[in-house]
Amino acid sequence: VTPVPLAKMRLARTALLANDGPILGARLNANHVILQELGVSCAALDQLCAAASTAGALGAKMSGGGHGGNMIALARDAVHAEVLREVLRAAGAVRVF
Repeated sequence: VTPVPLAKMRLARTALLANDGPILGARLNANHVILQELGVSCAALDQLCAAASTAGALGAKMSGGGHGGNMIALARDAVHAEVLREVLRAAGAVRVF
């Protein structure tokens, strides 16, 4: 598993506080890769994250306990959030908020 320096983890917090979507999205993507390496993701969550990324999400990662739990996708704006909602539904998401 790839170790994550504390400074990189703090980047996500800093990006969130600064409303910096591209940096936050990059951190979400990087974190999802780490969770895959740890073996806590699953094919369904990986597929949903990939679908969100293909649809232009700034970032996406699994969340929760893993193995079929939840995922988060970061939209560019409210209109894009609606696009992601439909893409995720088409990709098999059970509930989309």
